[in-house]
Amino acid sequence: MTTTRSTYKCKNIFNFMKQKKKKLKEKSISIPIEITEDLAYLCGVLAGDGNINFRQEKYEYSLKCVGNPQNEKSFYFNIVGPKFKKVFGFTPNIRYFDSQTTFGFVVFSKKVVNYLTQFVGLPLGKKYDKLKIPKIFLGDQKLLISFIRGVFDTDGCMCFKKRYRNYPYYPVISFSSKSKSFTKEIANILKKLNFKLVELYDYQMKDERVKKGLTIINRLELNGENNLCLWMKKIGFFNLKNLDKIKKYGKSKMIAGGRFELPTYTRKNSLGVSRQFMSPIRKL
Repeated sequence: MTTTRSTYKCKNIFNFMKQKKKKLKEKSISIPIEITEDLAYLCGVLAGDGNINFRQEKYEYSLKCVGNPQNEKSFYFNIVGPKFKKVFGFTPNIRYFDSQTTFGFVVFSKKVVNYLTQFVGLPLGKKYDKLKIPKIFLGDQKLLISFIRGVFDTDGCMCFKKRYRNYPYYPVISFSSKSKSFTKEIANILKKLNFKLVELYDYQMKDERVKKGLTIINRLELNGENNLCLWMKKIGFFNLKNLDKIKKYGKSKMIAGGRFELPTYTRKNSLGVSRQFMSPIRKL
């Protein structure tokens, strides 16, 4: 009997300390007063890689944002984490998830979830039916561009195709989403910024992860040097996987021609080792 009471008491103390710690964490979170480019960029990242949920049975508010561990660890450690701290005042615990198949963070916070869903306008729960560009960013081009940069750093792709040659030389920036309406919104903004687009809607793509073997997606493509030069001038990338490709395949042709510039700067990676890498137009 004494052992049972003792165990029960320990559990109560543990739960009390857990709740107290949670409250302290909530108090340490700073909710943004100003709508900044960092907030807009982070919301673009969340529109791509993020999911915001509320579990009624556990009264649990959660924000999960994860990417590919093979090529996005640096992106989460050096870009997403610091941006999150600038916006909300703390750095989330960045690590592996889903049996080490994804990499990113999970934040349990009612404050953060309510701010992102009720004030900013990001969707709660399954996002693709409700995903759209938040209205608070539409009236300011800098905010809008930051949001789009975040979207393309997560759901976008930068590659160089061979086409008619035996080496990759032709730049293609692409974006794919299950949300048709969101893709059309992005397309309309890019057209206003004078990009030339290829638009594909309700496009069937092979996907072994689903029973039917096909996934219906919507896709935008920005093909050619002119689009890439305009992209680096007006929007740019923060994700190192995209910048590395430009450095590797595009440096000799594009930079030598003087059409756009990719300045270098030094930063520390997750292991504390400094490295130089290519950055778009401005420094972070």
